[in-house]
Amino acid sequence: MRTLPLTIILSTLLLIGCTSGPMPQRIYFEPQITSIPRLPSSIPLSVEVRYPQQQLKIGTLADRFGNETTISVTDGMTTEFQRAAINTLNRMGVQTSASSNARLVLTLDQVTYFLRSDGVRRELVGEIRMSMNVNDGRRSYSGKFEAAQRQEVLATPNEQKSREFMNEVATDLLTQAFNDPEFTRYLIQGSL
Repeated sequence: MRTLPLTIILSTLLLIGCTSGPMPQRIYFEPQITSIPRLPSSIPLSVEVRYPQQQLKIGTLADRFGNETTISVTDGMTTEFQRAAINTLNRMGVQTSASSNARLVLTLDQVTYFLRSDGVRRELVGEIRMSMNVNDGRRSYSGKFEAAQRQEVLATPNEQKSREFMNEVATDLLTQAFNDPEFTRYLIQGSL
C-alpha cells in the first residue's frame, strides 16, 4: 500500500523531468590557436571583428522527446574573437595597436550550430564562415575561410559540451586564417 503513492510520485517526477526539455544554451568563444608561424618581421595591425547578422540565436537543439531549446552566442562574441585574434597575432610576432594604419577586419559571415536527427542517428553540426581583409593604404589582402565539424552523439549535449564543440570549430577556422601563406606573406612584405 505504501509503495503505490511512492510509485505515483516517482512516475510524476520522472514525467516532469522528461517533458521539461533541455535548457537554453549560450556559447562563449575562447578559441585556442596553437599551430601558427612565428614571423621574422611584420607590419603592425589594428584588429576589428564584425558580425553583420547581429543575430544571437545560431541554432536549436532538441532532446529525444522533441523538446527544442535555443542556442545563442553572447553579445560579446566579436570581442571574444578579437581577443583571440590579437593574442594569436602577438604570438606570431605581429604588433597590434588600435592606431595602426593597417587594419585587419575579420567578418563572421555565418555561425550555425544544431543537432540533426533522422530518428536513429543524432549528429551535432557546427559551422563558421569568415572573411578576412587587410588594407594598409597601398596593398590589400583578402581571404575567405570556413570550418565545419560533425559529431555523432547519443544524448543532447549540455552547455559545456556545446561550448567545447563550437570552440573547436572556431579554433579550426582561425588556425586556417592565420596560417594562410598569402596572409603571412602580406605581413612580411609590408615590413620590408
